[in-house]
Amino acid sequence: MQDVLMELLEQCADGLWKAERYELIADIYKLIIPIYEKRRDFERLAHLYDTLHRAYSKVTEVMHTGKRLLGTYFRVAFFGQQYQFTDSETDVEGFFEDEDGKEYIYKEPKLTPLSEISQRLQKLYSDKFGSENVKMIQDSGKVNPKDLDSKYAYIQVTHVIPYFEEKELQERKTDFERTHNIRRFMFEMPFTQAGKRQGGVEEQCKRRTILTAIHCFPYVKKRIPVMYQHHTDLNPIEVAIDEMSKKVAELRQLCSSAEVDMIKLQLKLQGSVSVQGKAYHKITFFNHR
Repeated sequence: MQDVLMELLEQCADGLWKAERYELIADIYKLIIPIYEKRRDFERLAHLYDTLHRAYSKVTEVMHTGKRLLGTYFRVAFFGQQYQFTDSETDVEGFFEDEDGKEYIYKEPKLTPLSEISQRLQKLYSDKFGSENVKMIQDSGKVNPKDLDSKYAYIQVTHVIPYFEEKELQERKTDFERTHNIRRFMFEMPFTQAGKRQGGVEEQCKRRTILTAIHCFPYVKKRIPVMYQHHTDLNPIEVAIDEMSKKVAELRQLCSSAEVDMIKLQLKLQGSVSVQGKAYHKITFFNHR
């Protein structure tokens, strides 16, 4: 029985290696190493410690290069109120049945673009309901089901990013820690009080939506239902401060690397350190007294 458990644990470690989650391999080996030590199985111990050495070397490598991509996340919502299975007027059911009106967080591999997951979901449900009955909602804002045509199945896909409060960011210092055991996600929508999407700096607002999933990613499934969501509206000066704070954080992260990537830094500086831009913010917000 113990040998079966050992074999399964080593398979887990192999899976973590393939998933590029090298930081977790040590937690698995902590369960295995004492058993091999008790057995005086020095050959297996040598193998395990060699794997640990390579795992931590990979951690150092990916932290230096920044090329490890542990997933992209999307909010997917389904809307579909009826589906005519037969010619009978009474035989009507929902397109998505119990999933009508529900939201999920989908985890996709690497850098999956929004267009790819949208096309895949559209094809999946077009094959099920018929292409003429499926429509994609391009807008990321809140959907009122009453405004939708009940004859169609609607799918809304929005790119989201992991969300952390300041205290969490202080505890989650590495990129891995900020992509592991995560259940809160965020997306933002620009708006103005005049009803337009985009406006000048002095009128640009944005609505930040924070979604909380039932479970944490990574998970045994690639999608997790959204438990609840919270909205926060930022006024124009808060939007300007938020944008500048993000730029400062990005610059700080680039400059804190052991070897600064000068090309990335130069590209980032071109869009961040603009005397004219910062002066415009100053004129806009401080000349309205």
